[in-house]
Amino acid sequence: MIAISQHTLQEALNAVTRASLKNTLMAAFSLVRLEADTNGTLRLSCFNGETAARATLNVDCNEELAVQVDAQTLKAVVETLSGEIRLTVEQNSLLIQAATNRTTLRIVEEPLPVLGEESIASIAAFSGATFRSLARVLPFASSDDSRAVLQVLHLTFSKESVTAQTADGYSAGLVRETIEGPSEETPVSLPLSFARLLATLVDDRDTVRLGSSGANRYFFQVSNPDNSKDLTLATASSAENFPSAQIMTMIEEARGSTTAHLAIQQSSLMQSIRMVNAMGTQSTFIKASGGVVKIASTETDTGQARNILVGSASGEDASLWLSAAFLKRAAEASKGELTLQISGGMKPILVEAGDFTALIMPMVVEGGKDPFPEDEAISISLPSMAMA
Repeated sequence: MIAISQHTLQEALNAVTRASLKNTLMAAFSLVRLEADTNGTLRLSCFNGETAARATLNVDCNEELAVQVDAQTLKAVVETLSGEIRLTVEQNSLLIQAATNRTTLRIVEEPLPVLGEESIASIAAFSGATFRSLARVLPFASSDDSRAVLQVLHLTFSKESVTAQTADGYSAGLVRETIEGPSEETPVSLPLSFARLLATLVDDRDTVRLGSSGANRYFFQVSNPDNSKDLTLATASSAENFPSAQIMTMIEEARGSTTAHLAIQQSSLMQSIRMVNAMGTQSTFIKASGGVVKIASTETDTGQARNILVGSASGEDASLWLSAAFLKRAAEASKGELTLQISGGMKPILVEAGDFTALIMPMVVEGGKDPFPEDEAISISLPSMAMA
């Protein structure tokens, strides 16, 4: 029999069952495997064809157990219970008891790939807060299935830092954090779905350890002794070549060709983006004139919104159209003050805030008029007067 608190079991199931699939044609992908030994260790494992997840728990156990049941059903049952839960095997079922509650789940005999005791070579260790900072680039990853090369979170580990990059062909995001990394530069391209799953499981105070068990096979171990968290997730790295070098080149070119430098408060920009969205459009006009930064929506059947941003501008006067959706991604990844660096024409603009950088391609808006024509200087020609 296994005895474990409802809270501990529920937390572990919440984590690992995210690597399972409901209503799948592959029976194994919908299962969770429970393995316990008399040393008091219980392991919960799931696999969805791309990601393998395992949670390790300390429990009271007086017998060995190795069964597989439907993952989502077990999770749903445990959520209805409270107090201590006891797990035992009764014929071909897993018996779940808590106080007067008694539920049985059918044991499924199906081969399920699980994480074992693989030999893992360490690459780097860093805090959960560092990983969550790196995850700020995830909204910039491509959602287009035809662009598999861009459906990744690309990490580059060096001796003193880790850089996270994503792109979708119209924008790109980059975050660099200081860590103690490997002696040799190590690039890792994580499938986007895996990266997003990992981001939901990592908390700021966790410790994240990255290792490899061979070519393109990577393990993330997420632990926190304060709440007994011990998760392991594994995936295969993407075989596509992410255009990391090209993105870095574009960033440097944008910095070098900047003609207008805009310093804007993030809260002011977010409020203005919501204003643009309220007009039912994504077309956003940004203008720097006379040291003032202004923003407006395109003119719609409903009307047009215009606003003066909290910030300042230096360099040449400049204006351009952008997608509010792309601008929102950059604003949400920033805090405090952010800068927009404009090169003019259809060159990408650069958004920077601390260790975060974004590239955004301008939009072409046919018939788009300058919403702030009053900024244009009025030239008055006076007739010459003859001397008396």
